[in-house]
Amino acid sequence: MKKLSAILLMSLIVTTASLQGAGLSILEQSVSGLGRGLSGMAASSGDPSALYFNPAAGAGCETFMLTTGMHVLTGDVQFHDGGSTLSGKKSGDIVGTSFIPNLDAVLPIGDGLTLNMAMSATSGTATKYDARWTGRYFSTETSISVLEIAPSVSYRINDEWAVGIGFLAQYCDVLMKQNLNTTDVMAAYGLPGRDSRLKMEGDGWAFGFTAGILYKPTKTTTFGLGYRSSMQHNVKANARVTDIPPALASMQGLSGTSYHDHARIAMDQPQSITFGIRQEVTDKLTLMADIAWTDWSTLKDMPVKFHKGSLTGKYVANKMEWHDSWRFSIGAEYALTEKWTLRCGFTFDERTVTVHSEPPLKAVAPSAVTVKK
Repeated sequence: MKKLSAILLMSLIVTTASLQGAGLSILEQSVSGLGRGLSGMAASSGDPSALYFNPAAGAGCETFMLTTGMHVLTGDVQFHDGGSTLSGKKSGDIVGTSFIPNLDAVLPIGDGLTLNMAMSATSGTATKYDARWTGRYFSTETSISVLEIAPSVSYRINDEWAVGIGFLAQYCDVLMKQNLNTTDVMAAYGLPGRDSRLKMEGDGWAFGFTAGILYKPTKTTTFGLGYRSSMQHNVKANARVTDIPPALASMQGLSGTSYHDHARIAMDQPQSITFGIRQEVTDKLTLMADIAWTDWSTLKDMPVKFHKGSLTGKYVANKMEWHDSWRFSIGAEYALTEKWTLRCGFTFDERTVTVHSEPPLKAVAPSAVTVKK
C-alpha cells in the first residue's frame, strides 16, 4: 500500500504567529533600561543590567554590584478569518501573561578588571489557540523559551577606553502542538475519521560570544558599541502522534492509534550590533540614544526532521522569510533626588516579517491521495 505521508506533510506547518516586531527577541534585561526605552544601553558604564548589550559596561563599577528585576509581558492578539475554506472556530486572545526575570552582577578584582555575570531570558514566544480553531493544522500551541547565562570580563584601559568580552550559553526549551488533518483523508474513502494530534517537546544548548567597547572622549559624553554572535540551536525533541483513526493506522502499518517518534528542530539565533550614546546635559539631566541591528534574514526557516515520519513525513521546512530589523530608541534620565530618578523614552522596533497579501487558508484536497492495498 502507498503511504499517506504526502498529504499530511502539507498540513504540518508549525508556526509562531506572534513573532513580528523583534522576531524572537525578548529585550527585558534591564528595569532601568526599559524606563528610558532601552536608549543608551550600549553606552552605559557601571550599570550591571547593561551587560546584555555591551559586556564592557562592568568596567565602570568600583565596588561589587548586583541587580535583579522581574518583567511582566502580556498582550491581546486576535485571529481574523480572511476567507479560508477550512472549517473551525474563531480563536480568542492567543497570548497569555509571562514573567521574565533577570539577574546581573559585577565584581571588581583590581587594576581596572571586573568579572561579570548576566542571566536572563533572551528569546521566546508563547501562543495558544482554541483546539478547534480554523488554523489548527498549523498550530494549536507553541512555546519557545531561551534562557541565557553570560559570564564576561571588563577592562578599563584608561579614562577614555574600556573593553569587554564574554561567553554566551543558551538553553532552549520548545513545546509545539498541532492537529493533523486525517479527518478529510479518511472521508475521501468514505470512512469515518478524526483529527490526529502531534506534540513535540524538547530542549537543547547553543553557545556563542559577546564583545564590546566604551569610549568616553569627555567627562560628559560616552559612546558604546556591543556585539552578540549568532548561535545555532539544535533541539532534540520527543514527538508523539495520537488519535490516529484505526483504519488509517492499519493502512500505515501501525500497531495502534498512536506512536512515538524523535525529531530535531533547528532554530538559529542571529547576530546583532548595538551602538549607543549618553550625553550628560547637566548634573541631573542625561540624554541617551541607541541604534541596534539584528541579522534576522539568516533565519530562512525552522526545519523539523523526524526519525520515523510515519504520518508527518521526514522533513518539514517551516519557511520564515524574515528580514533584518533595526531598533531606534531615545530617552532621558533626571535625578530628582539622591534616591529618586525619573526616566522616559521612546523605541521604534522594525518588524521582521514582510507584510504582503496572502491567499486564504485552503482545505487540503483528500482526492490527491491514493491508497493501494
